[in-house]
Amino acid sequence: MTPNTVLFRASAYSSHFIPSNRATLHPFTSLSSIIPTVQLRPGNRQIPLRTFTTSKQSREQAVQSSSPVSPPPPPAAAANTTTTTTTTTPPRNSLTRYSLKFGTVLTAGRMDKTVRVLHKHTTFHKKLHKSYPASTVYLVSDPCNSLRQGDVIEFSSGWRTSKNVRHVVERIVAPFGVPVDQRPRVLSRPEREALKAERDEKAEKIIGIGRIKRLVRKRLEIEKERRGT
Repeated sequence: MTPNTVLFRASAYSSHFIPSNRATLHPFTSLSSIIPTVQLRPGNRQIPLRTFTTSKQSREQAVQSSSPVSPPPPPAAAANTTTTTTTTTPPRNSLTRYSLKFGTVLTAGRMDKTVRVLHKHTTFHKKLHKSYPASTVYLVSDPCNSLRQGDVIEFSSGWRTSKNVRHVVERIVAPFGVPVDQRPRVLSRPEREALKAERDEKAEKIIGIGRIKRLVRKRLEIEKERRGT
């Protein structure tokens, strides 16, 4: 007589869903309320837990994200008091026809009230489209002979004193050798303009007197010629 054997087949993965809340299992409950509470069995380590969201919940989240968040209204006290900030910019004279440069005095004392200054700058190459360092030597006017060789100065253009001298010293940035206190003072632009106006006025007076003298001399010479003839 053969024994009756029964074979049971077990599956490796369990596909049973267990609701996390048994109180929701009611015959009249909707499927949308059951699915979010359903999760995989926690004993299965191979399949991670996953939460489900319905189309209704995703639609509500999209509406909330699209609606802009309005800032809270300001209090009544802050609305009445308004603070105004004004930025003051220094006045800039747009009619100035001179430019400022920095340079080093190469030679001083060889010419009266004139020095040679080395100005370093950059030049742009049109074909290579690159900038390269360059240097230019200027003849700068020094009205009081207050510059020494090696001084770093700031000079400006637009002050023509001769055919080749068209720049004038503005200030001494870094003196070399003799301190600034022991040198003649560098004149400012208003002082130079006042001195130039005074010289021009004197020159006009001298030129006027010379012209009159020439006319008088010519008249006297003509009278002498008439008397002699």
